[in-house]
Amino acid sequence: MDFETEEQQIEAIKKWWKEYGTTIVIGLVLGLIGIFGYRYFTAQGELKKEETSGAYESVLAILHEQNDNEKFIAEASIFNLDHSGTIYSNLLSLQLAKLAISANDLGTASQHLRDILNNPQDSTVEHVARIRLARILLAQGETDKALALITEATGDDFRSSYEMLRGDIWLSKGDRKRARQAYEAAKNKASDGPKNPNLEMLLTDLADETDVAEVK
Repeated sequence: MDFETEEQQIEAIKKWWKEYGTTIVIGLVLGLIGIFGYRYFTAQGELKKEETSGAYESVLAILHEQNDNEKFIAEASIFNLDHSGTIYSNLLSLQLAKLAISANDLGTASQHLRDILNNPQDSTVEHVARIRLARILLAQGETDKALALITEATGDDFRSSYEMLRGDIWLSKGDRKRARQAYEAAKNKASDGPKNPNLEMLLTDLADETDVAEVK
């Protein structure tokens, strides 16, 4: 997984984000706001609830209804300054990172994701940000930093995704044995869910390679 140009790096991240990012963001926006919002707003009070919710929805409408990316970036940045330490700020940072990737700006995308990790308000959002940032580091060839970042993750949530990413990192570093072990761990962690065709293909390729080596 070596990239000769920055354009190849960015395209790899865009492809991954397109495949896995949209569903996660939609799920977070529709699900977490309802579930997490109740706990958050109960503690903050009804007035704060209405103000923060209304401000968030207004900012998000700029992106999804007006399709004005530049205005969204400006308004989301202001929102995050005024409402740092909220789940809404984390969610907007995910959107800002996605737009930065679309603009071929990996540095800005990384900073938005680090903002989430520096002040996470929900474990799910934190895991998503950590995985996406590690993917960017991997695309940039910063394999040791990417590996360290996912090693810091705790708990079993997203463990299959972490192991899949760990396998990609080891494969990029040329350690195919550790890559296969990580992919097998990813498959085991996702045993109750749908099969990942990319994972199955990687395991098959690495298994075939191991069989050939053993014969020799």
